[in-house]
Amino acid sequence: MNVVIVGCGRVGSALAGRLHLDGHTVSIIDSRPEAFARLGSNFTGTRIVGMGLDRSALLAAGIESADSLAAVTGADAVNAVVARVAARRFRVPRVVARMYDPQAAEVYRRLGVHTISPVAWAVGRLAEALVLVDFTTITSLGAGQVDLIESAVPALLNNRPIKEIESPGEIRVAAVTRGGRTFVPDPGTHLATGDVVALAVTGGGAERLETLLGRRS
Repeated sequence: MNVVIVGCGRVGSALAGRLHLDGHTVSIIDSRPEAFARLGSNFTGTRIVGMGLDRSALLAAGIESADSLAAVTGADAVNAVVARVAARRFRVPRVVARMYDPQAAEVYRRLGVHTISPVAWAVGRLAEALVLVDFTTITSLGAGQVDLIESAVPALLNNRPIKEIESPGEIRVAAVTRGGRTFVPDPGTHLATGDVVALAVTGGGAERLETLLGRRS
């Protein structure tokens, strides 16, 4: 996969190193030549000194044949514009922009920019670590608005239907693992002690889920 990264700070350089080790072709752009020192001597991808908003820098990085682009500079506005240019003008199939401001991330997401908000994600993980200690987060979707959570089914829900722990717009059971087999349940599927459920949960549904699973009185 051909990947273009705009921004060689801590995130950009770490991302470039990871993708390079995974065997992808990586080009990274930064306006500061000294920033590339973060990449280390093992990185053999392309380094482009220039501005992420500069068409010539993007072309030098191979954006016309890129499969994906990550805009991870320190400026939300720059990341958003680079992402929109990559997606709309150069038709890059996969584009992601890091946004520090959760509200801005939501605005740009509605405009069609795939955003990742480290602030929203971190708040969610910290809240979970403090009050949802028995849950395991598998992944976060969008800008952290929805989490895919895994949890064991407690005895109090034995032989209860899936629909009793679902809540429209907040909680949805995506899969059940039982006896080494994982399947997608229907609303009438009954749970059993020892089942492990994967649930899609919004931020507003976390406390409700705790109550439903008997972890909050």
